[in-house]
Amino acid sequence: MCMLLVLQIKNFSMLISTMVDQEYTLEEISYSRKEDRRIMESVLKSWFTDPKTLNFVSPEFKYPFDFIRWTKLYYKNDNSRITTVVLKHSDWVVGHVSIKIEEENCKIFHLFLNQEHRGKGLAIKMLKEIENYGKESGIKSIQASIQKKNLICLKLFTRSGYKNKNSKNSKSTVLIKNLR
Repeated sequence: MCMLLVLQIKNFSMLISTMVDQEYTLEEISYSRKEDRRIMESVLKSWFTDPKTLNFVSPEFKYPFDFIRWTKLYYKNDNSRITTVVLKHSDWVVGHVSIKIEEENCKIFHLFLNQEHRGKGLAIKMLKEIENYGKESGIKSIQASIQKKNLICLKLFTRSGYKNKNSKNSKSTVLIKNLR
């Protein structure tokens, strides 16, 4: 059997097949839409039940998770330049990634997969789709800031061709990939 991965970001669609016995879709959501906020509040509260997980995804955010603070801090002020994509399996959100476009550059943040869906190559596929979207949109580069202690995420980005951009003294590593 094949896993189907469909991306729908601003009228951009792509179908990907892999050797997994499940179906996944990527869909754009918005924290400004009431229904999306309701769904994401439930999803994020279930994901961030322990401080370590929340710290890996958002180091500056304090535990316990507070959805209203989350949206005010990350999504209220600049929502027009932020695109959020969720990975769904059986109509349930199992992955999340947001991107912020600044001129010809893009920043990836809040990349997260539900623990039950890790190890299937889904994060790599989400990252590739964001890169493809960036290329189609004329983006020159994509970058991500990752906690140095988040070794799994650092490995994901470096294996995908991202290069270290910052000094060794920082708590996080800024990785960048040129798309042109």
